[in-house]
Amino acid sequence: MRRSSLSTRLYRRVLLLLALTGLAMGAILYTVASREIARASDAQLVNASRLLYMMMQDELAAGILTAHGKHLSDADDPLLSAEERNAFQASYDWCMFAVFWDGKVVAQSGWGAPVSLIPRQQGLHDFTAVGDHWRSYGLPGHDRKLLIVVAERHSIREFSIVPVLRQLALPLLMLLAAGMFMLWWTLRRSLSEVNRLTSTLYDRSLADLTPLAPMDWSSELEPLIVALNKLFARLGEAYEQEQAFTDDVAHELRTPLAAIRAQAQLLSRTAPTLPNDDISRLIKVVDRANDLVDGMLVMARLNATTVSRRSVDVHALVAEVVAETVMNLPPDAMEFTVTPDHIVRWRCDAASLKIALSAVIDNATRHARSGGQVDIAIMRSMDRLVLTIGDRGHGVEAADRDRLLRRFERGTSASPGSGLGLSIAVKAMALAGGMIQLDNRQDGVGLLVILTLPADLD
Repeated sequence: MRRSSLSTRLYRRVLLLLALTGLAMGAILYTVASREIARASDAQLVNASRLLYMMMQDELAAGILTAHGKHLSDADDPLLSAEERNAFQASYDWCMFAVFWDGKVVAQSGWGAPVSLIPRQQGLHDFTAVGDHWRSYGLPGHDRKLLIVVAERHSIREFSIVPVLRQLALPLLMLLAAGMFMLWWTLRRSLSEVNRLTSTLYDRSLADLTPLAPMDWSSELEPLIVALNKLFARLGEAYEQEQAFTDDVAHELRTPLAAIRAQAQLLSRTAPTLPNDDISRLIKVVDRANDLVDGMLVMARLNATTVSRRSVDVHALVAEVVAETVMNLPPDAMEFTVTPDHIVRWRCDAASLKIALSAVIDNATRHARSGGQVDIAIMRSMDRLVLTIGDRGHGVEAADRDRLLRRFERGTSASPGSGLGLSIAVKAMALAGGMIQLDNRQDGVGLLVILTLPADLD
């Protein structure tokens, strides 16, 4: 199952939260708007009844209503002329009216609900007539016998959100798309700090336990930076203890091994009756144990090596390693060639590359000394540096090449060795960001070790 990224999950959750918030705000706005519209409609009912009352002031002053004690038809109603009713309808075409005098209808509009169903009480009331819901307001006159009632349908008072949404659909969709894009962009920008922290930690070597500076990171990452620094401190203490333990063990092992070797050499000189072959085998075993101790010590120290990339004269570095190797060989034991013979600079970790070169060249002098020649070539291109170390030994079968790069793996050579040389080179090259391959020489017999370092993009 494919895992979603942190930014995708955050984006979905924030989007869901915004959608729920938007719906809640829409519901609240709809409720408030409906309430305000109802309040405004009630106010209009009150105004309409007052307008109607004002239009009847002349008739009231003339005592026409007092003289009316009977129901008047629409045709001969003297309270409101046809022009006045038309004027009222033009101002309030959404409502009807009825005028009561002493409980009897003395004037009414020619439209709307039946007068018999209209509430004859002052104030606001709801009622139903002919399948419609109505809202009415009763306005009493100065004479308590007069009651003016104005009513309107509920349907005209209801606020419909559909027409509003239809008009706002396109702008809302464009705003929504822009908002989603901005939200995604903001999340990606905010999480770029996490990607930078990941790159910083990924580029570090195992031994680089330098604390991270909290001021270089956002405040949200400060707890994580503090936790990482505490972890680095604990790992540093563990490395120091491991290094101290390895040094102590190496020292304690070297001393008795040196004593055993010295006693074996003394026996070979003072006791000529003893078999020399046995003493020689004993000395070889002691030498191999010494090599094993040295190799394990180098492996342990590689774990604590801090990678420091800089511009390195690779030709001078190779020459230095060759010179150190020649000092430990008998005169004229091997011939070394290094090409080209000029400066080749490359940005890399000099310490790791030197350890790898020393291990590979030492391996060649041990197992291919009979060939008498080691050829080292340095090839530089735009994206990589390649060093080849070729001897004139018996070479290595293709099936054994990967195996010999592992620890404690040895070839068929009878030469002494710990089985750690090439594995040390592998670890050193990995620490330097490179790789190592084994192949046979194309210009004759012999093993060809290829060290490759990619360009440092930083």
